[in-house]
Amino acid sequence: MLHKIIVLVMMLSPCGETDAQNKKVVKKAIVVKQVSPLFVGNYEGINNAKAISINLKADEAKVSGSLMMNGESAKISGIASKNIASGKIIEDISGKVYAFNAERKSNTLFFSITFPEYNNQVVKMELTKINALNTANLTKQRDLRLFGTWRNTEVISSGSGEFYSSFSTDYFLTLNADGSAFIWSGKSAGGTKDVMVDANGNGKAQKMEWYTQGRSLFFVDPLSRKQSSVSFYAEPARMMLSTNNSKKVYHRMK
Repeated sequence: MLHKIIVLVMMLSPCGETDAQNKKVVKKAIVVKQVSPLFVGNYEGINNAKAISINLKADEAKVSGSLMMNGESAKISGIASKNIASGKIIEDISGKVYAFNAERKSNTLFFSITFPEYNNQVVKMELTKINALNTANLTKQRDLRLFGTWRNTEVISSGSGEFYSSFSTDYFLTLNADGSAFIWSGKSAGGTKDVMVDANGNGKAQKMEWYTQGRSLFFVDPLSRKQSSVSFYAEPARMMLSTNNSKKVYHRMK
């Protein structure tokens, strides 16, 4: 009897398996999207006394955005891998196409453009990622007449006759509608009758925030929040900034 029971159990045991045990386990493939957050953001810089801004966004490995340089705009499209990107730039007005290469290191974007019409000359630029402006500063008033990029040329001279010497330096100021401001020095030139000096600026721009109150122009350090102010007088093509010790005339570039 026991033998028959054991045989019966052995015969019935396969039927005891659950449907789940008989079914094959099918695993769905998980698709991981490759996103390039390193390049996402707004970047600004100065190259040869020209203000440059780049806006980038990413969709998986694709990078796209816009470039604004010297008042002209272009579209950017390319492919990114880690902190390296490459692709093309298409000018909005002319439709000309240029190749670009980019590398992101910390908050710095190293961006280069190849110009085939100039024997494939490569222009290299260094831009800094900008953070959102202080929200309190966005609500402040700004005189519309000051928007744009301005240049002041400072001339220093001394002596007379054969001992006469002069030296001039260009200073630039960009006041944007969003409350950001950039200040940098440009080309310097001068000398004596025997020695001439001609040097480009370092291209490093100081970033500030700005607003106006009456006839006063205020600059705000974005880190320390310290403020300084000058009096201003504005016309369509020029403006004068005044302090107790000096008056400087700026001419509009754009």
